[in-house]
Amino acid sequence: MTVFRQSMTSLTSIHNALFNTRPGVYKKAIIALVSIVMLVPWQVSAAWFEAQGQALVVNGDKEDAKKKATQEALRQAMLFAGASVQSVQTLANGLLKKEQLTVTANAEVQNVELIDEIWERDIVTVRIRADIFPKPASCEAAGFLKTIATTEFLISTPSQAQDGQIQELSSVIPLKLQASLTQQTNAATIARITDYPIDWRRQDLRRQAPTLARQSRTQYIIAATITDLSLNREPASMLSFWKGDRATRHFSLDISLIDGVHGGVLMQKQYGTRAPWRFDQFEDVDASGAPFWQSAYGEAVARTLEQVSSDVAAKLACQPATGRVIQVAGNTLEVSLGRSHGIQVGDELFLYQTKQVSNPFNDNFIQYNLYPERVTVTAAYADSATVKVANDGILMNIQPNDFVAKR
Repeated sequence: MTVFRQSMTSLTSIHNALFNTRPGVYKKAIIALVSIVMLVPWQVSAAWFEAQGQALVVNGDKEDAKKKATQEALRQAMLFAGASVQSVQTLANGLLKKEQLTVTANAEVQNVELIDEIWERDIVTVRIRADIFPKPASCEAAGFLKTIATTEFLISTPSQAQDGQIQELSSVIPLKLQASLTQQTNAATIARITDYPIDWRRQDLRRQAPTLARQSRTQYIIAATITDLSLNREPASMLSFWKGDRATRHFSLDISLIDGVHGGVLMQKQYGTRAPWRFDQFEDVDASGAPFWQSAYGEAVARTLEQVSSDVAAKLACQPATGRVIQVAGNTLEVSLGRSHGIQVGDELFLYQTKQVSNPFNDNFIQYNLYPERVTVTAAYADSATVKVANDGILMNIQPNDFVAKR
């Protein structure tokens, strides 16, 4: 992030430099495409948002055009970062006191930097960079359902499952995690579990997470590996042979929560526990049965899964509801967000595209090309919706598999 923190300007300096304009009434500006770039999207406590806005010069008033272009760029950055427009007075806690706009709620602008301004005929292009910190308070996005896909969990050392023949845990654990997450929150659900394990430790396979999300019409991926099922048996001593052998079994799980849009890792954590293993060395254990899950070991594993689901629910609580464009028909789109995700008729959604860009130091960034017009939900179904561009605008360059988000 240090690349972006050079020559930072305080909010007061930006206000004085950019927004001391002549009073007067102005006509509505024409706003062009806005690009937003984040260093690590959706996964850090603070992120730089880089936004570009354009406006027409009306009646030769260049100051007014510059002000409106800058206002639109910062407004889009704030909205995309998780804020919401409530009225028409100020922007970003007083940054634009004279503008007719208010943005409040889930983000704070800590610093704003003017990058450049370009004048071409009657159009001004202003590019700004805003340092936006999400607030810890509750967020509007908490009401939207986030859908997750996962696979059977690979057992990294299969020989460790031979004692008790508990290889079935590969398919049972995801189901238990699914049930635990359902109990933890109404804002996230594991909607799809594929019937095969994936070795998520391989980077070439991890990069396929967005493909799995697209195929399953989900927003996020849980990539998990069971890394330890080892068992320690202590033979009974000669003085207490009637007590039998004592055994302790371990359980470790590596979890990565991956954004299905661009493949970014939102959370990566290892969980582990151990507990007495009461089953006989030569007994085949039913890993899906009540005796297993009511045992000390099964209860310890269940508590670990509760912690996993709690962490996942907390991480996704304020993430946006994100879907894809399914079909384009003129100015009408079908999108993969619906009533089950909390979408209702009349909701406004963002349209955007993404691509990966690199700087001269080979650092990778995700660039969001945000469509300047938002769309309104005209019909909502179980897991899809019909949307049209707001204010009778025209949709251009929108294709299936582009993205749609409700913030």
